[in-house]
Amino acid sequence: MKLVIGVDIGTTNIKVLAFSADRKVLFRREEACVTIQTSPEFSEQDPNTVLQSVTRLLKEAFSELRTEDILAVSFSAAMHSIIATDARGNHLTNAILWGDTRSYKEEEELKKSGLADRLYQETGVPVHPSLPVCKIKWLEKNQPAIFKKAAKFISLKEYLFFRLFGVYIVDYAIAASSGMQNIHTLQWSSLALETAGIQADRLSEIVPPTHFETQLTDFYKKSLGLTTGLPFVIGSSDGCLANIGTGVLDDSRAALTIGTSGAIRTTLRQPHLNSTPSLFCYPLTRDIYIKGGAINNGAFTLQWLLQDILKEKPSGEVYDRILGEVAHVPAGSDGLIFLPYLKGERAPIWNALARGAFIGLNSMHEQKHLVRSVLEGIGFSLYDVFCEMAESEKSITEIYASGGFIKSGIWVQIIADIFDKQVVVTDAADASAIGAAYFGFQACGIMNHPREMLSDLKAEKVYYPDKKNHDVYMQRFLKFRSAYRALVKEFE
Repeated sequence: MKLVIGVDIGTTNIKVLAFSADRKVLFRREEACVTIQTSPEFSEQDPNTVLQSVTRLLKEAFSELRTEDILAVSFSAAMHSIIATDARGNHLTNAILWGDTRSYKEEEELKKSGLADRLYQETGVPVHPSLPVCKIKWLEKNQPAIFKKAAKFISLKEYLFFRLFGVYIVDYAIAASSGMQNIHTLQWSSLALETAGIQADRLSEIVPPTHFETQLTDFYKKSLGLTTGLPFVIGSSDGCLANIGTGVLDDSRAALTIGTSGAIRTTLRQPHLNSTPSLFCYPLTRDIYIKGGAINNGAFTLQWLLQDILKEKPSGEVYDRILGEVAHVPAGSDGLIFLPYLKGERAPIWNALARGAFIGLNSMHEQKHLVRSVLEGIGFSLYDVFCEMAESEKSITEIYASGGFIKSGIWVQIIADIFDKQVVVTDAADASAIGAAYFGFQACGIMNHPREMLSDLKAEKVYYPDKKNHDVYMQRFLKFRSAYRALVKEFE
């Protein structure tokens, strides 16, 4: 049976899965990623640790699967990471991750100067500290010796490809997530390069998601035990690939993901930007664009509550017990509202200084109310993004859910009730890895359209909205928005 290995490099976990052409999972392993956080603004990972995890998991896959059955290895990766490397490819910094907000002052300067609006119209990405264009400006100002010594500024996936193959390449979507790619030409933006204070030769070559390399360096050829020229396909970003993996192939559907962070996205055939910078629009291919918004605070927020506040040791049993209690709390958490902005926020408020808050606490509230209000707060954040999307993308009728949160029926039902849409959970586990595998099959000439891999995609469960709960949530959502507006100056 011919198969493709999908490698999904997330912020929390690295996953390696092998898929047949009909999406059967033939191999699955994962390892946790350690995030280094020395302050609320800093969020980093050691790129060599990530590299070692990926190669270790791939080595396991190659040892357990028949090498002659493997057509390709294809990659998915989280967006917005940036590493400064020297002329020999050694990292001068850790990977600065999407949740890192140290460059908020650089963002403010770009907004005050009017450059942020111009950059959005050219790159399709709202200016925010998560963007490498801001992080590079921060390095120039705060670590000038590193900025000057840096030969390249690259993402985690680019670092892996350089180590494995000795080349600097980046796919369309990861390039776009840097805030430095022209969405109209799919080349580096001269305006963004000037803003970052660098030339294009300090960035990688932009390639399509089907681009592959076969000539592993001798070290990794030996380390992985490979003797043939197996194609390693560049793939794309995790969010864009999740649209493919969940079957969200047009603008009548939206893909909603809640993992460490969260996002809601739809799929377009050409780029479409809002009049104001509120949503991103990323190129996946030359004729597939992913529009939507990402939030910083997804399941991480629930983990924070359980682990750091309630002092529960996270486990499947603990999550099942605590989320089970939530079902006994009415929609609206008996008046308790939670602003989930623990790590600042991206869409739609784009405020790195925003912070979390419980509002309306009283002596009758219990642990289960806190938990439910956190789930609702995450849902309200995503619905806030959806309201921006609905202004221009009016045809969305269904939401396709993916990410770890789909294991909780009550959490998915809360999303259905807030959005007043049916939420479909398909039998496609690990949507980003499936999307990566599709591009592996396409690169090998096996497939020409995602529908070929998703032809038998089935709805494992459909959650239908409760109209009464939706009415309650719309009242709470208005209070959620007004609470943020009332506190925004206090956060600053």
